[in-house]
Amino acid sequence: MASNAILALGATVEFSRTGTTGWVKVPEAIGIAIPSVEKSWIDVTNLDSQGYHEYVPGLKDAGERAVPCNYTSDGYEDLIAEEVWSETNGPLYFRTTLRPAPGQSTGDVFEFRAYPSVSVDDATDPEAKLTMTLSLRATGAPEWTRGAAVAP
Repeated sequence: MASNAILALGATVEFSRTGTTGWVKVPEAIGIAIPSVEKSWIDVTNLDSQGYHEYVPGLKDAGERAVPCNYTSDGYEDLIAEEVWSETNGPLYFRTTLRPAPGQSTGDVFEFRAYPSVSVDDATDPEAKLTMTLSLRATGAPEWTRGAAVAP
């Protein structure tokens, strides 16, 4: 049986201040960011519980993600500017688009809002390439759109 696995190669990670226009690729991205939603659980164990903890679901959190990037002066400058902008104006919109899976004409799309921060990574090997990390603190609910199926 053939695998339906897809590669990260060809995916895009973009940001926008409005979420509708002005989408810009994260410079030199070498990885992707997709929120991982976690739910908190509230302990409601009481004196009538039957010897087991009891829980009810609490709030969900889209968490923190990181996009590894090759370091460039221009890319770092651009990301710092967006970090500063979002501190005053609120979170940016992010969109990760995967390459199409077998049977798809477009890839799945993940959209979310996040506060960005960028840092240059340590380099401990003189021959290592310089990298930076775009850290994203997601806020609110992420959205997922399944890629379009190939027309029959």
